[in-house]
Amino acid sequence: MDIKSIKVDSAVIEIGEWVDKIPEMGDLRLKVRGEGNEDFKRFLNKALRNVPKGARHRDGTVPPALMEKIVGEALLETVLIDWANLKSGDEEVPYSKDLARTFLTDKDYRHFRTSVLWAAAFVAGSKEHADEDDGDADAADSYPFPASGQR
Repeated sequence: MDIKSIKVDSAVIEIGEWVDKIPEMGDLRLKVRGEGNEDFKRFLNKALRNVPKGARHRDGTVPPALMEKIVGEALLETVLIDWANLKSGDEEVPYSKDLARTFLTDKDYRHFRTSVLWAAAFVAGSKEHADEDDGDADAADSYPFPASGQR
């Protein structure tokens, strides 16, 4: 194994970049900071510390629904910067923090949230082999939810 193949660009993780060819998302482009950026870690740590004891399970863990909300807010505040080519019918949907909050915290938009997570993981990952994928790969092999029509 060549150690250079796993080296990441920490600066890009912190400032973000545009990601396209997101599986199952057509021509959607997302500008995101990388998974694990410093602000994300700080936000998540603070939010988890602030969960009251009464809202936790007896073993101290955070219930899944609350954890999803916290992660959605963390993505909103520290990962998702912008989007392009997002439409509602034929109308372009410009980026707004209010819409982003809905798309990242409403479980009915879980595929959008998963796309943000995928893009953030891509930005955080090694770019050594990124050009090898021409975007035509079978999405079912690389994406955590079923391809269109599959269940």
